[in-house]
Amino acid sequence: MAKTPDDDTKRPKSKAKEAAVWVMMGLLILGLGGFGVTSFSGGVMQVAKVGDAEITTDDYARAFQGQVNAFSQQIGQPISSQEALAFGLDRQVLQGLVVRAALDNEAQRIGISVGDAAVAAELTAIDAFKGVSGTFDREAYRFTLDRNNQTEAEFESGLRRDVTRELLQGVVVGGFAAPAPLTDTLYAWAAERRGFSMLRLAEADLTTPVPTPTEAELTTYHTDNIAQFTKPEAKRITYAALLPEAIAPDQPVDDTVLKQLYEDRLAEFVVPERRLVERLVYPDQAAADAARARLDAGEAFETLVAERGLTLDAIDMGDMTREDLGDTGEAIFALAEGGVAGPLPTDLGPALFRVAAVLAAEETTFEEIRDTLAIEIQTDAARRLIADKVELVDDLLAGGATLENLVTDAGLTLATVDYVPGLQGDTVIEGYPAFR
Repeated sequence: MAKTPDDDTKRPKSKAKEAAVWVMMGLLILGLGGFGVTSFSGGVMQVAKVGDAEITTDDYARAFQGQVNAFSQQIGQPISSQEALAFGLDRQVLQGLVVRAALDNEAQRIGISVGDAAVAAELTAIDAFKGVSGTFDREAYRFTLDRNNQTEAEFESGLRRDVTRELLQGVVVGGFAAPAPLTDTLYAWAAERRGFSMLRLAEADLTTPVPTPTEAELTTYHTDNIAQFTKPEAKRITYAALLPEAIAPDQPVDDTVLKQLYEDRLAEFVVPERRLVERLVYPDQAAADAARARLDAGEAFETLVAERGLTLDAIDMGDMTREDLGDTGEAIFALAEGGVAGPLPTDLGPALFRVAAVLAAEETTFEEIRDTLAIEIQTDAARRLIADKVELVDDLLAGGATLENLVTDAGLTLATVDYVPGLQGDTVIEGYPAFR
């Protein structure tokens, strides 16, 4: 946001307001003493506790700041903590954290969790961890976590809890059947189709050939459709940059380091045999046994699912290893594709398990993945080298250096690009959100 001439005169007053706001937040935490806050002289302070799930003051502070940032982006300008309290963001944050804690506690109580595959799927879909190619970039992942003072274990543990909460919410919601008129209307809207016939005509099908246009006709067409032949206005930008893609290939690679990295991530490269599993839970053993009998009599598994008011997506557990399935693993892994096991006991009740697919074990050898690991190591080294030069570049710019000076004094590369706002060109620099 651009600085206005009044900013300097307003700043002292803003600081006073901010101080008052933090005092108010402190009083809020103290006022929640009966709701679970421990002594400030203790080791860990908690704002609230639901069963065994705690909400620490650190959790609250991070969530509050995240909500403030999100709200600021939504309205297009930053807001102060005082304004955040006036908007009720503090209460929204606390309410959301209590709901999350309740789900965490219930998931822990009944022993629900998700496997590594589900966590990996969520992780690789996060835009912040994608590289210029648009796919998951492990170095971007590590770099982002480093800047946020988080370890991979901490982030992935939190992500696992997030996915588990979504799973539990789906189970709870799945237990309620929506009114038939509503589901019929929604299904009709989502699944409605149109049939049509198409006849494709080519120039050869014409009885009279299309005449060749005259020069005047071409000129008129060009004038009438000038927008189609006009390149958008571009900004010619000269820049000095030091990009990982440019210097990564020159970074040294130690085979010992590569082999250790391979061993550290062995679970990623050596994947055990898995099954795509669907789980249909019943409220009691009698209902589960009756469903099994109908299945043995030739009734379709999909029919049983529909009768429970569910879809195949809702009961899909994803790809599971024998270990992921716990006590039910042996029975499920003994099945061929399409087979149904059970009813088997689970924490949610007796359930039928269907094997949708059998996934063979996969192994990627060190030799097969060596080049990919080398690129990751080189890219990481390049990013760290660039990070070490940031302060030097800042100092040079503060001293009045030109772009040409950055090339000679800091080793940057000078280049020019014709940039069209809103469009991504084919140069590497245009792939970076910070540039756009």
